[in-house]
Amino acid sequence: MKVLAIDDQAEALKQIEKAISAAKGPDKKPYEVVALADHNEALKRLDAERFDVVITDMVMGMEDAEGLRVLGKLIGKSPITIVLTAYPKIPNCVEAMRAGAWDYLEKDPAGGSDAYENLLASLKKACQRRLEDPESGRSPEDAKWVQKHLGDLMRDYAGKVVAVLDQEVVASDTSYGKVRDRVKKKHPVAQPTIVSIPDTEVETIE
Repeated sequence: MKVLAIDDQAEALKQIEKAISAAKGPDKKPYEVVALADHNEALKRLDAERFDVVITDMVMGMEDAEGLRVLGKLIGKSPITIVLTAYPKIPNCVEAMRAGAWDYLEKDPAGGSDAYENLLASLKKACQRRLEDPESGRSPEDAKWVQKHLGDLMRDYAGKVVAVLDQEVVASDTSYGKVRDRVKKKHPVAQPTIVSIPDTEVETIE
């Protein structure tokens, strides 16, 4: 299973990578780990490669709101996402889970539990879910965005098929196949929401 670990603290990132590399996934094979210190580089990497799970710090020198925004982008790229943070806050935990995070873990957990044991247990469960459902982890935010902006989409793309990624129309054409192929060329591993826009009255998109 392929894991992307993100943390701007070099020592923390090294320890996370070491712990995961020494473990095996639910498929009994060692994890393949890519460790990055920059979330912008991570977002670019997610556009080029498919990862099963992302493990990320949520702060990385950012304000809470910005950290949540970056987290939303990571989740929207498709992998199951685990937050591992040294600054746990209940509001942040709630917002992270609302955004679609798989788990929210502390680097220094209370009660004497081991942070890396907790991480590996969560990672194993996440990878098991990924094996059972390869598309698990996808964010529903793009589908919700389509619902919310259907009127605008009907005005601009009536009768066409559109692909929405990260709450933005990234391709449109007259057929699903053409849109799918166009998106795959630009974003080979992303999982956009692709819908046909009605050219009559607004309809509910399932």
